[in-house]
Amino acid sequence: MNRIRQNWIFAIVGLALAVVLLLATPRNLSAWQMGGSDHDAGEEEMLTGETNQSRQPQGGARGKAPVVPSKEIELTTRLDQTAVWVGDQFHYAIIVEHKPTVEFVLDNLNKDTINMDPLRVYNATYSVSELMNGNKRLFLDITLASFAVGEDKLQIPQLTLFFFRKDATTVSADEKAAESLTVPGPIVGLRSTLTPDAADLRDAVTVNGWPRDRWVFAGIGWFALSILVLGVAWEGYGVFKASTGRTGPDPRKAMAAIQQRWSDYVPSDFSDPQKVMDFYGRSYQDVKAYVGHMIEVHTEGLTADEMKDELSRQSTESYLADKVGRVLGMCEDVRYGRNTNAVGDPSGFVADVRDILQAGR
Repeated sequence: MNRIRQNWIFAIVGLALAVVLLLATPRNLSAWQMGGSDHDAGEEEMLTGETNQSRQPQGGARGKAPVVPSKEIELTTRLDQTAVWVGDQFHYAIIVEHKPTVEFVLDNLNKDTINMDPLRVYNATYSVSELMNGNKRLFLDITLASFAVGEDKLQIPQLTLFFFRKDATTVSADEKAAESLTVPGPIVGLRSTLTPDAADLRDAVTVNGWPRDRWVFAGIGWFALSILVLGVAWEGYGVFKASTGRTGPDPRKAMAAIQQRWSDYVPSDFSDPQKVMDFYGRSYQDVKAYVGHMIEVHTEGLTADEMKDELSRQSTESYLADKVGRVLGMCEDVRYGRNTNAVGDPSGFVADVRDILQAGR
């Protein structure tokens, strides 16, 4: 029972499709195709030259040359689109079938010599082929684009083709007077995204002022911008101060040179009091210069206590500040004689100085 019901359903659907196909006459199909903006005639149609009136907008895409006998020259025009948008390129084909005794002038069939104003010519190509019945076919393909607005259709300008008739005594076109063939242009539809009452979309709107709640957001924005500008200015000042606060060689290279110089000056024997005094004086100067390069501060005139305070202010590690203060204080005691027994164990002093000279690496 279900099988019989399915067969009836298929039969009814097939009958409905048949009725639709019978009612869809060529005239109705032509009206439906004119409504699409992306309709193409197809390459096969463009190359064969077969006339399809349903693809021509308002019957203007096919034209006949009234001044030339139809048996000698047959003219067909064709568009690959019935309607185009502004700026879209489309192809305008002119197909001329003629007798072998007729020869067209082809030198002026290019985009530089063809004038289709107000349309813009982007390209123009042609080809000549021989047909099976002995006639010849001239196929001219012109690529056009329209930039006109405010119109719903456009008549393509007419084009004039020049030819001459050959006989037994004529060899070239220079020996025979040229004749002309006027090609009437078809009509192409122009599409637009504007509505018929487009002026209503452009009414001016007068703004009297902002609501008060919007001024709050504007104030917050200006305040944030001010904070940002101040922060950038402060950072720029810090960079400028750091770049101009100390002049001279590269601090890292200077620190490495000081460390190497001090290492070379360490005496192998601390039994000579004069050498010990000179070593402590050299260590005093080298430690101050090294720390000055490390914290980027002029330390030439600072005492041991002032150096310790400066390191603490620079947020240097406390053990390093204490060690620098102790080493420089010992050097001052030895150099200025405030404590004659301040020399103590030289090995501990050398180890402390070496630790300080390796702190900035």
